[in-house]
Amino acid sequence: MPEYIFSEDEWLDFPEGYSSATLVGIDGRRYDQINHRALRSPLPGSSTYDTFLGVNTFGPGGVYESHAHETPMFYYVLSGRGKMRVGDEERIVERGAWVYTPPGVDHYTENTGDEDFSYLLFGGNPNSPDSTAHQAVERRHHSES
Repeated sequence: MPEYIFSEDEWLDFPEGYSSATLVGIDGRRYDQINHRALRSPLPGSSTYDTFLGVNTFGPGGVYESHAHETPMFYYVLSGRGKMRVGDEERIVERGAWVYTPPGVDHYTENTGDEDFSYLLFGGNPNSPDSTAHQAVERRHHSES
């Protein structure tokens, strides 16, 4: 596996199946992440300080329920078709769409297509032991159906 320069086939390395999770957001609300999978291994050096870079993928019917982050988040759609809502703005997005979520603003993602919906994300969580950002309280792995 290359260390710094990757072809698409090399960096799009996902585990088999999907998982669903219940998380707790910054305001204490519980929300679900359904039919989700992320890269098996994050890119080298991408998890430094309070930032991360990764790819989220939702299978058909997958949902990331409404939640907010403590920091800004940026998304670039790689494939598929989905509904994304940020605050009161909602749009159907496809490859090439760029989405920004400001700190503290609720946002929602749903795969509305028949194929995986994937996006590159860049963001972070405060590098603080007091942060309550997106703590997983339950994760369930399931096979593709």
